[in-house]
Amino acid sequence: MKNSFCIILSQIVLVFFFGFNTNLPVTAGPLEDAKKDRTSVIFEGRGDDRLACDTTLRKMPDGSWVMIMLGFGYTEPLPANRICISRSTDHGQSWSSIVPIDLGIKKKNPGRALVPSELMVNGDRCTLVVSTHNGAFGDWKTFFAHSDDSCKTWSKLIPAPGRTANRTFIRNRIFTKDGRLMMPYQHYLKTDVKARKISKGRLFQTPRNPRNGVLISNDGGKNWTVHGDIRLSKDDNYHGWAENNIVELSNGTIAMIIRADGLGGVLYYAESHDGGLTWSNYASKTKIPNPGSKATLYDLGGDSVALLHNPNPKHRSPLSLWISYDGLKTWPYRRVLVPASIDEGGRLNYPDGFVSKDGKFLHFAFDDNRHQAVFYSAHLPAKR
Repeated sequence: MKNSFCIILSQIVLVFFFGFNTNLPVTAGPLEDAKKDRTSVIFEGRGDDRLACDTTLRKMPDGSWVMIMLGFGYTEPLPANRICISRSTDHGQSWSSIVPIDLGIKKKNPGRALVPSELMVNGDRCTLVVSTHNGAFGDWKTFFAHSDDSCKTWSKLIPAPGRTANRTFIRNRIFTKDGRLMMPYQHYLKTDVKARKISKGRLFQTPRNPRNGVLISNDGGKNWTVHGDIRLSKDDNYHGWAENNIVELSNGTIAMIIRADGLGGVLYYAESHDGGLTWSNYASKTKIPNPGSKATLYDLGGDSVALLHNPNPKHRSPLSLWISYDGLKTWPYRRVLVPASIDEGGRLNYPDGFVSKDGKFLHFAFDDNRHQAVFYSAHLPAKR
């Protein structure tokens, strides 16, 4: 666990640095918040099974905290990849050893890779969104698996609805003000038939032409409808990991941010004014820097929204917390949480978590350069 001095020192150095370069005001608020942060290492990968990727932290119905991630193998994509889980019963101070989640797939086909993209908690039920592929993103399928005992045992796999059952990642759910469940998806219209070699022992069948939208359930997750067909590029051969995230604003607008690899070093944006039912054909550029990495949104009430991301157009560092008080228009609160990777030139990836019930902390996990899974609890400023 980092001590307070180290966290505060990193805040002073990075706040002043980014203040000079991005007109970020240096205020006492972020520095005071930093004193209350805490962090711990969940998993330190070594050897052939060192991978830590796509980390997701959730609070369970039984009160424990669970972190799931993509693990096994030295990187991804590989046939060895599978979904792993760790649990904390002391609010992130200590963590159980990483173990794989057994969904029966590896027993039937050891060469089938598994990828988690969301762990939805809805009352007493947890739903894991899992994608499977041939180790190179060929024959890519997406399923739901349910747990009614806080992720200890799992149901049989259920295909995701409609076109999202194929070539799709499904991301962080929200509960809308009118009681619906909503999850954003990124779907690809095609995947290259022939795999190409990307490094020793690794093949990749490139997904093409991503389309973004949302899944909506009016009955607590029993049934889903598919909405939206948002594009990032007019190029039908464009490839990028969209990894979209959504939040509902005070006026009912559903706001969506989208990772846009190779399209200007910024996040893209789309919104729906009828509760997620219809969307524009194309997303638009924002002014939020992004190097091509997953960013996540958190509803703080009203039009206050927190953003975890890498505010750098060229590299996945630092890892920062930004807060908007006007529905994603401006971001007056900006704070660097993790200045740099533990590895020189390394990357800080895939922050994902939840806001505490009292609204004082944003608890999340991220991976440090694909071999360390890290827990971080960031203190949030007082509500405006």
